[in-house]
Amino acid sequence: MTDMKAIEFIDIHQNDEDEICECVILPDGSVEEPVPSHINRLIELSGKDSAWLHAQMDKGMEPLYWIVEFTGCMSVWQTRVVSPVNPTQEQMETLEELQDGAMLSPNYLMQKADDGYVESVRRAKMKSEGVL
Repeated sequence: MTDMKAIEFIDIHQNDEDEICECVILPDGSVEEPVPSHINRLIELSGKDSAWLHAQMDKGMEPLYWIVEFTGCMSVWQTRVVSPVNPTQEQMETLEELQDGAMLSPNYLMQKADDGYVESVRRAKMKSEGVL
C-alpha cells in the first residue's frame, strides 16, 4: 500500500457504504490501509519477522499495543485509536484531520500502552541493534 495524506484517505472513503474508518497512521503522519489486518500491516512495517517480534513480548501482553509501540504507528478504527505512548505531532494532526473529515466518532476511545510495554519494546529494540 502506498502512503496517503489524510485528505486523500478521506476523499477515497467518505462515501463508503459501511462508514467504517480503519487505517494506520505512520509517525510521519501519512495514512495506510491496514491490509491484510492491523497487526499484520504493523508487522510488515516493522521490518521484523513475526516470530521474532512475538518472542520479544512479555507474557500476557496484548500484541496490538506492543507492535504499535514498537513501530510508533497508530492503529485507527472509527471508534477507537491505539496510539504509541508518545505519538508524533504529525500523527496528532492527521488524527485531527480524520476527525474533522467525519471519519472518526466524536467521542472515539484513545488507548495507549502502559510503561511495561514501553520497557519491553525498549529491550527488543536494543536486542535488534545488538546492544543486548
